[in-house]
Amino acid sequence: MIRDRGNIKWTAMMLPEHLKLLREWQEEEGRREPFEPDPQQMEEWDRMLHEALEYGMPLSVSCRTPGGERCCTGAVHHFDPASGTIRMVGADGEPAVIRTLDITGISTAG
Repeated sequence: MIRDRGNIKWTAMMLPEHLKLLREWQEEEGRREPFEPDPQQMEEWDRMLHEALEYGMPLSVSCRTPGGERCCTGAVHHFDPASGTIRMVGADGEPAVIRTLDITGISTAG
């Protein structure tokens, strides 16, 4: 097993300004609390996803990304609970793949 010191070995070559920004970024990322929906909310989302697949109704799905919060609106093309992914086609025709772990909200887009 390789015993690497990670970022420690590179800090000697970094400017103090860069180190400060990296520390601030790490603190900001660490502050994000994982979103944990309750089981009833998850059942409701599951029902909405299955109805959207069956009837072709558009949904608006809010999810977390490394860059912040993102909202995808469009038709659900595929929902795979085993792999935990939802494939959507947006109103602009762009495909989107969303992990179910990143979802913070689902609503009908009508």
